[in-house]
Amino acid sequence: MTSKTLQARRDRLARNKAERNKRIEGKNRIARTAERDKRIERLYYANCSGSPMNALDICRMLQAVNRAIALNPEITDAELATVIIDFVQTIRTN
Repeated sequence: MTSKTLQARRDRLARNKAERNKRIEGKNRIARTAERDKRIERLYYANCSGSPMNALDICRMLQAVNRAIALNPEITDAELATVIIDFVQTIRTN
């Protein structure tokens, strides 16, 4: 093989490896997000399940909780429950 074909083959293999790594990272990100959503759902239902909320406020609650997690990735469940309760108190419909 000539040096051009060898280089083209190396480039193709490198691209394939990069694409594979990107797919794996995407799957890991989806798994982390699902795990975080389950944690938020569990805390919401344990502390605020009887509070009436508009459907659009659920997205705002998730954003507030995700912001709190982004600021402190090691946040405890008790601290996260406090964030959820505080948010629900601000938007309660009753």
